[in-house]
Amino acid sequence: MILFELLKKPFFQVLFFILLTIVCVFIIRPKNTDKTWTLAGIIFIGFMLVNAVMICYAVTGWAYFFYSLLFAILYLCSISIILPALIKLLKIEGTDESAMVFIFIMYHPVCLLLMLFLKWAYLTIT
Repeated sequence: MILFELLKKPFFQVLFFILLTIVCVFIIRPKNTDKTWTLAGIIFIGFMLVNAVMICYAVTGWAYFFYSLLFAILYLCSISIILPALIKLLKIEGTDESAMVFIFIMYHPVCLLLMLFLKWAYLTIT
């Protein structure tokens, strides 16, 4: 239950998914940088989905919305520093510039707004 309470907060979601990204890169050890960035992007999509679901439990939906966007940007900035360092540390082949998978960030506000709408609709109907 404590983990669930922590995962309700965007800050802890970001910390959890950054640590998950680092651990997954060490465990999976992708063959090239494209696969490394793709792995990090897939984990970011997981962050977006968890973040969108957790907005249903937020007391103040709009504050959660804006905090979520802020922490999503923080996640991307952190990964843009951490992942190239991991690529160099693990001596993964390829260039360090392959992060197109993160284009999914443009869908994050849409997911959050959709969940806010569904929460509002559910509370209005019941």
